[in-house]
Amino acid sequence: MRICFISHSAGDGGAERVLLETVELLHAQGIECRVLLPSEGYFCRELNRLGVPFSVISYPLWMARGKASFLSRARAAVGLFTNTLQVAWQIFRWKCDLVYSNSATVSVGAFAARLLGVPHVWHLHEFGFEDQGLSFLFGESLSLALIDRLSDRCICVSRALAAKYAKSIEPAKISVIYPSMHRALASHDLPSLEFMKPHPGRFRCVIVGALIPGKGQEEGILALAHLKKAGIPVELIIVGKGEAEFRRYLDEVVASNHLADEVIFVGKVDSAFPAMRDSDAILVCSRSEAFGRVTIEGMSSGRPVIGARSAATAELIQDGFTGLLYDPGNANDLADKIRYVREHPEAGERLAGNARAWITEHFAPSRCTAELLVLMQSCTDSLVVKRDLAQQS
Repeated sequence: MRICFISHSAGDGGAERVLLETVELLHAQGIECRVLLPSEGYFCRELNRLGVPFSVISYPLWMARGKASFLSRARAAVGLFTNTLQVAWQIFRWKCDLVYSNSATVSVGAFAARLLGVPHVWHLHEFGFEDQGLSFLFGESLSLALIDRLSDRCICVSRALAAKYAKSIEPAKISVIYPSMHRALASHDLPSLEFMKPHPGRFRCVIVGALIPGKGQEEGILALAHLKKAGIPVELIIVGKGEAEFRRYLDEVVASNHLADEVIFVGKVDSAFPAMRDSDAILVCSRSEAFGRVTIEGMSSGRPVIGARSAATAELIQDGFTGLLYDPGNANDLADKIRYVREHPEAGERLAGNARAWITEHFAPSRCTAELLVLMQSCTDSLVVKRDLAQQS
């Protein structure tokens, strides 16, 4: 089987890392993988390392942040038409048996697959507006209807995400497949980061994620303010970069709560795992997490994870067994959970141990590979049946 994967980006975000893990696993199984990317970047270097052929075509996305103007929609429509033809030609030259679009934000692969009569799988990683502030350029109803119509199967990264898409996509088409996470979970031996030097007496929390409102950094800061007022020595390490305007807002929240010495912004790092491993607790404050790679990395770090009781976070964390959940939007509740693991270190160790055991059981690469192969084989088998029926008629 030869598969053409369509990536929405050549960067190193969560969806791209899932795709890279998928390509690596299938490539190791002898599946012929080809990848299309919209630009050069991190992904290209990794594909070169794996020996996987790829091509760069500057195709547009059909989702964007903010309200789209008529002109931007018109440009995207023209780009989709012209680039679909380019993408279809490359897929035809590669003689691919299946097209696999990674992320709801990219649609050229779906249109190209339909043009060629090739099965298409759509791997959905995001809620869209709820988690990343993204909206479909051509309207949600039309776009979701097209995702349904142009897909033989859809993969969702969590049951929470599948529940959203099942309102618009035929439920029988949807499968929930957790990513393998094998590349991220191989980071246990990375050295400590310079900014993680111990601060005597302080209980250290860390929150990892892009600096955007949906990731909940403000909630972590406000919880810290409650703890400081209660006389509890605590600090918060914020790992990630993002919108400059939101960073300025967070700085104002820090200043207004007199936390300049307790809150440390460190920007983006190659791997956040050492920061989580060297902390006392990991916070996952996103209210609309479609999956949560940070949650899984945190649960494998040997440190207790405290997450918002919402979306996929509540799916991955079993409250009181593999971590703790707090009511999203309630910084007091988050502060209480932090205080609990600080004052009950034996409970934190138990939660962390249970979490590591659960990760080992549910995130084996062999499990992910088997589920992907079954799904893809069902798509190609279905196409053969359709062609046979067409010939008989």
